Amino acid sequence: MAFEVDPVQYYLIEAEIHDILQPQQPTPSTCTSASGSVSCEEERKRRRMISNRESAKRSRQRKKRRLQELTDQLRRLRMENGELKTQMTSIVNHRNYLLTQNCHLQSESLLLQSKLSALCQLLVCSRTFSCMN
Repeated sequence: MAFEVDPVQYYLIEAEIHDILQPQQPTPSTCTSASGSVSCEEERKRRRMISNRESAKRSRQRKKRRLQELTDQLRRLRMENGELKTQMTSIVNHRNYLLTQNCHLQSESLLLQSKLSALCQLLVCSRTFSCMN
């Protein structure tokens, strides 16, 4: 049984792509004054921090989904392994039964061959004896 995972879910999602491609420009109202450069820098840091938090959250969600998929796969593989072990035990038991039966049949065959040989000798002797009379 092959386990398939949708590789698309492990790539960047649309929001992540948007965050990366969106230019990090400060709003004009916060950067117009002389002391605004500090404000612009703080705004960039704040937005970057929010973006990083969202990205980390998505990463944790992907990791959680992957862990769940692996847990499910492990459960399925363990069940399949148990079924295969049961089948193997059944096949080995049947093989052992057949080997025992084969051994008995070979012994019986040797016994019957021995009896047949004795009967053939007896028949030859009786024909020889009847010819002499």
